[in-house]
Amino acid sequence: MKVEEAIMVLQSFVNKKFCNMVIKYINKKNLEALVTADGNDSYRKVKGHILTNTNVGDKIYFQLIHNEIKKFYINYKVKFPQLDSYTLNQIDLLKYSGGGHYNFHVDTYDMAYRNLSIIINLNDGYKGGDLIFGDQKRNEVKRISLKQGSVVIFPSNFLYPHKIEPVTEGERYSIVAWLE
Repeated sequence: MKVEEAIMVLQSFVNKKFCNMVIKYINKKNLEALVTADGNDSYRKVKGHILTNTNVGDKIYFQLIHNEIKKFYINYKVKFPQLDSYTLNQIDLLKYSGGGHYNFHVDTYDMAYRNLSIIINLNDGYKGGDLIFGDQKRNEVKRISLKQGSVVIFPSNFLYPHKIEPVTEGERYSIVAWLE
């Protein structure tokens, strides 16, 4: 199997009403600049909110997003029946403004056990912000331009370095989540 075969893209899978509802919630939150696990802020330029168990609104949105994830996780499980991962480990709500980006990285590291990474794109109307997968030398292997409601699911491990190219116009809203 080629590495790219484990990257599943479901274009326009999540309905627009759901996407718009989450964008409104993101815009109500006091977004913070997110940095990488090691505190490096040059790698990533994005504002976001990590859903917590301490806020009632966050709990509601966590459950709503969890329910959406169940719908497309089934598609991935059909393709990879040996996968036994379904504990939702974290959900981040993201807003990339002009120049917002995330350099090549992988989603698993020594402090976080993650099997699957999930990206739900919440809007159209921006330029740039493509999702790029690379090889071990960071050469582009696969480029994905996401539309509103599109979902990407892929393994979180070292074989799947990826990045978000800089947003050059508008704002890109997305949800990222991880299953362990």
